[in-house]
Amino acid sequence: DMVNNPRLIECGVLYRSPRSTAKGHAELALKHGFDFAPLDFLDGAVGDDYGKVKISGKHFSGCYLGKGLANYKSLLVASHFKGHAGSGFGGALKNIGMGLASRQGKLAMHASIKHQVKKNRCLGCGDCIRHCPVSAISFDENQKADINQTICVSCSKCIAVCPAKAIRVPWESTGLDALQERIAEYALAATTDKQCFYINFLINITADCDCLGKKMEKLTDDIGILVSADPVAIDQASYDLVIKQYPDFKEHNGDWQLKHAVSLGLGSRQYELIKL
Repeated sequence: DMVNNPRLIECGVLYRSPRSTAKGHAELALKHGFDFAPLDFLDGAVGDDYGKVKISGKHFSGCYLGKGLANYKSLLVASHFKGHAGSGFGGALKNIGMGLASRQGKLAMHASIKHQVKKNRCLGCGDCIRHCPVSAISFDENQKADINQTICVSCSKCIAVCPAKAIRVPWESTGLDALQERIAEYALAATTDKQCFYINFLINITADCDCLGKKMEKLTDDIGILVSADPVAIDQASYDLVIKQYPDFKEHNGDWQLKHAVSLGLGSRQYELIKL
């Protein structure tokens, strides 16, 4: 009621999933009750549409975001706060940084090298070859897909179309500190020239990310809902409140993303809690 003609915006995921395409993503969203506003998948029908936003970062000079993000001047960022194996925790910074990145951008954050083919899984169907926009994939002598690392532009379309999940993201090629810093840089790109407000839901707090797609045990009692205009402060406060209830959450160290976000001018780790 407070915003004018809101839309729910998202981008496709890097891994093979119903959320790899706008059609599958929309079906899943509607199934889970996201039917109260129009859906807008910023990177197009199959995740190919992106725009590059220039920044001056430690890791990136430009970030690949969903092309449709350029149509929006303000963002209301609603995030479920929880643990995450890579980013320590997932809150506002990860939601905007990873969530609004195109598939190419998601790969840039996760991997320091390009994706590779698991030859033992490859069916030799040729789907990846047909969908590669730069003809970087061909069959080897055993009729298995092979990616030319020099030609590959990391669009990651092959990951989305492979029916056997034979093309993998080299997740382990990037350290946790670099991953978190890259997420902060993408968060900067996603919010450049935009008015943003943040809501973190500290409910059903789990050790791992929602992207696992399974029910997980809660670590704490539900704490509440935080709101702020500062994405760094709201994530710091969320982390601190969870620690008070569950000290073992300290192992979900997100210090790199918070510290780097401050250095980028995204916000402050200092905050004042006002209870309503």
